[in-house]
Amino acid sequence: MTTLSLLIKNEPAVTAAALRFAKASSETNAHMYCVFFYGRGVLHATGLEKQFWSEWSRSVGARLVLCSASAETFGLTADDDFSVEGLGALVEAGLTSSKVVSFG
Repeated sequence: MTTLSLLIKNEPAVTAAALRFAKASSETNAHMYCVFFYGRGVLHATGLEKQFWSEWSRSVGARLVLCSASAETFGLTADDDFSVEGLGALVEAGLTSSKVVSFG
């Protein structure tokens, strides 16, 4: 089985393809391990995108991780769905997953 992780580096308006990819991956045999939001990508943890990612992660069992430095820049904190971690979480996702798909 293929294990995937996503790296999202830009705000939702620029990385709408990430949402489409996540939806499509739900219908495949691949296991989604982690979504790491970096830079302006942490803005996915706000607004309507937050609801999508929260529901999606619960249905597929993926971890949602906000880069700690980026989250601090935008004043975001951890909650029930999104954790705040350092770049080590991205390295772990890369080592654990068969592939890391980057958006932004």
